[in-house]
Amino acid sequence: MLDPDFYRRYRVLPTPWFFQSSYQFYRAWVAATRTRVVAENFDRLDARPMIIATNSTQNQDFMAIRLLAGQRNVKMVTVTKAKNYHSRIMAFALERLGVVPIASKGYFILVDAIATLGRRPTDAQYRALRDHLERDAAVDDAELEPVLHRPRPIFGRPFDPQQTSWRTLVQSIYQDSLSETVRLSREAVQAGHHVQMYPEGTVSRRLGRGRNGAVQLAHALDLAILPVGMSGCPEAFIGTSPMVRGGEIRLRVGEPIALPKGLLPGDFRPFDPVHEAAHQASLQRVTDEVMGQLNALVDPPYRRAEGEVGPGKGTRAHF
Repeated sequence: MLDPDFYRRYRVLPTPWFFQSSYQFYRAWVAATRTRVVAENFDRLDARPMIIATNSTQNQDFMAIRLLAGQRNVKMVTVTKAKNYHSRIMAFALERLGVVPIASKGYFILVDAIATLGRRPTDAQYRALRDHLERDAAVDDAELEPVLHRPRPIFGRPFDPQQTSWRTLVQSIYQDSLSETVRLSREAVQAGHHVQMYPEGTVSRRLGRGRNGAVQLAHALDLAILPVGMSGCPEAFIGTSPMVRGGEIRLRVGEPIALPKGLLPGDFRPFDPVHEAAHQASLQRVTDEVMGQLNALVDPPYRRAEGEVGPGKGTRAHF
């Protein structure tokens, strides 16, 4: 669980012995299965750290770009969803491979609701809680009363509905968590690492709509964004596992996108809901540019379908 204790102990830079042994094992596995990872214009990942924006068509496809980066002596960390840390085995590996955790609003809503209700909320209940969190919409479902009014700890912080609202506390938890994501990313950048992340925020065979997190992180760290389209991953990987079975994975590196001067005001606070809403148009404009490049960089089967923005996954996308 991504509570304050988690962030206090978390180390974002790879643990040398674990990273090297994992890398060498994976490299040998790729060779044994005759899986080819080829790239165009990979030299655009120069010595200057950037936000590497990639599409995601398979749950573990970051392994392909990280493998190629290792072969080229390019340092890189990967941003991954908070829910991946709820598996002990995966958490052990992620904390040693150079990974930055990022939590969505939906993650905090769902983890708290499941713990409080003893079950996963329905999609309609999740939407009601999300609308309440984001827009202060009224919640009419009596089954959600315990979530909004039962005293309890929420992600390591005490919740007393007599002192503060559930909405106010969860907003604060979300902002504090994303501040930690920025801090950990900055630590990696200062050590010379690129930061790879998925602007779609979900796995989809065809390219979906882009979210503006990559642009906000690029602004916070004063970095350019480099789109990298990945093709062939669903066919090369075994199911949802990180292991490959053969075939060819193709990476095409696009042109770096520098954020325009004056895109955002100097007092812009990344991942602050008020600031996000106020500057949504500017954030989305650059996001659309990134997604446009990605759409041109992937093979036709992975491109955005005409008139589609990608499938939704309801509550499963967050936890």
